[in-house]
Amino acid sequence: MDISERSNAVLFLGSGGLALFFQIMHYLGISEAQVYALLFVFFFSGFAGFIKTISFRENLRAFVCFDITSKALSLFIPFVVAFGAKSIPALYIFVDYCFSFLILGEILSILICIQRLKTRNKDIKEVDIYNLMIKKFQDFLAKHLKIKEVEEQGEKDRKSNIKGE
Repeated sequence: MDISERSNAVLFLGSGGLALFFQIMHYLGISEAQVYALLFVFFFSGFAGFIKTISFRENLRAFVCFDITSKALSLFIPFVVAFGAKSIPALYIFVDYCFSFLILGEILSILICIQRLKTRNKDIKEVDIYNLMIKKFQDFLAKHLKIKEVEEQGEKDRKSNIKGE
């Protein structure tokens, strides 16, 4: 097999993979604009992380193994929810939420990466937007639904924060 036959095979398999990907998107009812936006933000976040890794002389192999792999795997989260939404149509709203949260989280990651590069400080604390929103939502529900266990846990957290200061 010479190089032209190999390149033809790669082009054929790549176009078949793209056709399969777009057929799955159409079958699941996922908007192409959402997927393009998420891919663009993931690409830009990966590029910013790559620049940060090189500028701080961090381990490039760890960056590729963990950061790029986690971005690729998190791309499939909305597709898994969309497969569930095929059987339960009420779940389609969660597909949009998955895309929105992933895009917001990656934009926050880009901003933190840019701030690290700008200040030359590796130790900027990353805020996990997902856990922060879940905590705020739990506090909101506990306050309005008067759930004792969550309120007691919140009071213990507040007391430990006061003692720690």
